[in-house]
Amino acid sequence: MPQACDTESYFRTLFNKDDAELHGWSPQHTFPSGIELFRQNEPAAQIYFISSGMVKLSYTAPNGKEMILGFRRRDWLLGVTQVCVEGEVYSATATTLTACAIRQIPAKTFMEMLTRDIELSVALNRMLSLEIKSDTEKIIALGSMPAGERLIRLLSEVVSSEDGEELRKRGSLDLPLKSEELAELIAVTPQHLYRLLKDIRLRPHLKQGRKVLTIVDPLGLMQADSFKD
Repeated sequence: MPQACDTESYFRTLFNKDDAELHGWSPQHTFPSGIELFRQNEPAAQIYFISSGMVKLSYTAPNGKEMILGFRRRDWLLGVTQVCVEGEVYSATATTLTACAIRQIPAKTFMEMLTRDIELSVALNRMLSLEIKSDTEKIIALGSMPAGERLIRLLSEVVSSEDGEELRKRGSLDLPLKSEELAELIAVTPQHLYRLLKDIRLRPHLKQGRKVLTIVDPLGLMQADSFKD
């Protein structure tokens, strides 16, 4: 039996069963980066489970300006907060940031499972608590952590969501993030981001294009020392 409040153990156990699809979950599908799983204001009809990879959540304001709300990584459920509020729509757009393996389940089926499966209920409560904790830590980091450290923390989080063996084979990791988006995520100007990317301790690991940031040495980046502005 999975440990109490252990989301990863719960889903790993569930999906290792031969009859996992009988519980309502779809087979696992692989999506390349840049694929929209669902769009803001669409009916919240499905729950998505990230088996591997990282997904970007973004919000588009009425004036057309897009902002990135954050990322969700492996062993995470997408759309669950909207589905738990009956009749809601997705409050954000979910786009694969890296190649992702995804399962999904109809909202109605998930809610039926939630009422009778105590382990799922415990795992979901832990996940939502971790989400609140993560959001709180990000707010604290914006007020207390130098921008260079925030950048390394963000990129390390992305790298850690990938399979280490796959990264060794590929040797690099492409992220479809514009400079403006990356600057927004760590709350700096694009000009200051440019200076951070040119830092001697980061420069060997990164290559910034107009629309894609390439981490040319992902595993080396994980070992990079944090630095002050």
